[in-house]
Amino acid sequence: MQKVILLTVSIFLLACTDQTSTSAQTPAISQEAIFPKEFTDKDSWPYFLKHLPEKDAPILDYKGNPVSYQEKHTAIVDYDIGNKDLQQCADALMRLRAEYLFTQKRYSEIHFHFVSGQDYRFLDYCKGKRPVPNGNTVHFVYTDTVDINHHNLRRYLDIVYSYASTISLAKELNDADRFAIGTVVITPGSPGHCFIITDEATTSSGDVVYKLVEGYTPAQSIYVLRNLAEPKLGYWHRLAKGDIETASYSFHNYKLKKFE
Repeated sequence: MQKVILLTVSIFLLACTDQTSTSAQTPAISQEAIFPKEFTDKDSWPYFLKHLPEKDAPILDYKGNPVSYQEKHTAIVDYDIGNKDLQQCADALMRLRAEYLFTQKRYSEIHFHFVSGQDYRFLDYCKGKRPVPNGNTVHFVYTDTVDINHHNLRRYLDIVYSYASTISLAKELNDADRFAIGTVVITPGSPGHCFIITDEATTSSGDVVYKLVEGYTPAQSIYVLRNLAEPKLGYWHRLAKGDIETASYSFHNYKLKKFE
């Protein structure tokens, strides 16, 4: 059964008195019902994205300090950041994908490309394969093997973050032709930026709106974007082909991509 969410004007006005507050609850459009898209396949990528572990908390950087710009988010995704400046925007999306494949025990599918072009696999990491910088590329050496577990997944990902970027991620993702759960909006570059759509809903007036999640630099909590252009939408965003303005970035010459 689809969940209908109503928000009265009085509640909306109360919420607007504190623009810096966060909420992991689903905000709704003032005086209008919204109907989130439902997925019954609990093993699917869209279902995973819709049910990310969110919490009401400030965005922290990799040093454990709150970032100065808190107004851009409504909630954070409850994954660790690490203690180095590594898990930034493209890395955050790779983290989500790796966590999904790990929960599904699809270990052989956990792999990402470096900017230099090499494809680095989690199972190869567990077999002891490690990259060593070699000019503008890397070569690999072998050391001791490690177990397949989440701790070693995080160690593997920190290596990936060091050698991957929006440039490599944009190249390895599949092309997408529309906005939907799982669509990645990405501007490859140095610097570039990206976000992923994690939820989709239809309003009672027929508008389609989307929930956006991203990471940022310096490395910080993965978070749900607030719609500052239309505060009554909470975290829901209207998206259309053409320039996209979010609370953190202006997307112009971007690409639509997807993991699957």
